[in-house]
Amino acid sequence: MLRTRFMAGVAVLCLLTSLLSACSGSGFKKKVIDVPEMARLLVDSMQDDGEIENYYRKIPEDQRIGVTFSEYCEYISILQKMMPRGGRITAFDIVEGVEKQALLSEMLDTDSEEYMNMIESCVPVRVETTGVRASGRPLYFYLQKRDDGEVYLNREWIMSCLNLYAFSVHYFEAYTNQNLTDVESLLPYTEVKEPIPSSEEILVAKAQEMIRFYSVNVTKSNLSDYEMISIDASNLVYLQNDVLDTHLHANTRKVHFKSNSKEEITVLDPITSELKTVDLYLYYNGRRTVKIGEHAAASQLENMFGKPISISCGPVLNGGSAEKNKADGYRNILIRYHGFVITVYGRYYGEDDWEGTYVRFRIWDTEKASIGNEISVDKTSWDVLKRYPFADETDYVLDITMDGDAYVLNVELDREHTNAEGSHPISSLKLSRK
Repeated sequence: MLRTRFMAGVAVLCLLTSLLSACSGSGFKKKVIDVPEMARLLVDSMQDDGEIENYYRKIPEDQRIGVTFSEYCEYISILQKMMPRGGRITAFDIVEGVEKQALLSEMLDTDSEEYMNMIESCVPVRVETTGVRASGRPLYFYLQKRDDGEVYLNREWIMSCLNLYAFSVHYFEAYTNQNLTDVESLLPYTEVKEPIPSSEEILVAKAQEMIRFYSVNVTKSNLSDYEMISIDASNLVYLQNDVLDTHLHANTRKVHFKSNSKEEITVLDPITSELKTVDLYLYYNGRRTVKIGEHAAASQLENMFGKPISISCGPVLNGGSAEKNKADGYRNILIRYHGFVITVYGRYYGEDDWEGTYVRFRIWDTEKASIGNEISVDKTSWDVLKRYPFADETDYVLDITMDGDAYVLNVELDREHTNAEGSHPISSLKLSRK
């Protein structure tokens, strides 16, 4: 009996010894999944909401450190939003080679130095689906690799994606609800060419113009109507379809949200201010006079502006090349007054005998002449922004196309001088027909 117990004890001891021996040196071998398996679990999660917790649990904890189930569900929900409406996943591929380098370079080229290491460790996964994405771009999501080559879900990456998406929801809801206060509060987040003026009047004008644009030009104003083109830790890009231009032609446009490691988000959502038709007129002493693009004759101007300082003409530009026909050729005719000049493109027979079309008004040193009744050289950049809230997005160049002709207003600013409130004086104005 004692011998039997002794032999059983030896057997147990041997079993324990063998187990300890197997675990010594390299230790317990942890469960690790590879890149294709990790990608498959995320793809399956996107395809089958009912089993998402099961797929989440199949990812070893060491390969999803800190990523809660709730965060995982939110992230999968965002990836699903890139799928075509009614589409389903048919396949996925791990992206390598030139395609991978192009994707990573695209992310690195968007002012995202803080994310460089994370981006360089990315493993892009391309997802094939039924249906059509309007952008024509494939659907991608990204995994990360550690220095030892082990794939994992990076919580910093996921949280940045969640924050970008949450901000975009708030951003578009402000326009859908036409909430002036919310839109005005979002303006500091927009990425612009120069600092937004501190003028409350200009901020309100910009907010009102953005709301007008979203309510009139963006015909599909709900976030669900926009295609999410792509999302990563530093970029979220939407495509808006059926956006009307001034001629009611439908176009597409992109809205770009950017983030950095400090969780600072900026928005690239540019709109432009179109030149108003009333500003196609030259005003003098507060009265409307001649319009760019209209017929011009010598008899008109003296009654409006008085006798000009001088009238001159350039070489023949079109027609009348033969010596005897020079008078019939078209040329630029310059009629100069104090502080402004009118250019006519037409035929010149003498100072009191010419006709053509008004093609340019240039003002540089008079308060009597103005473009429209509000823009003159005694005004400032802020005065322009009150009338054209997004002129600063186009370097104060405004245009409009009518009946096939393009008209452009160039507002030149004296940027070497700044007024007390922060605006710049206007140094000259030029309205041209192109």
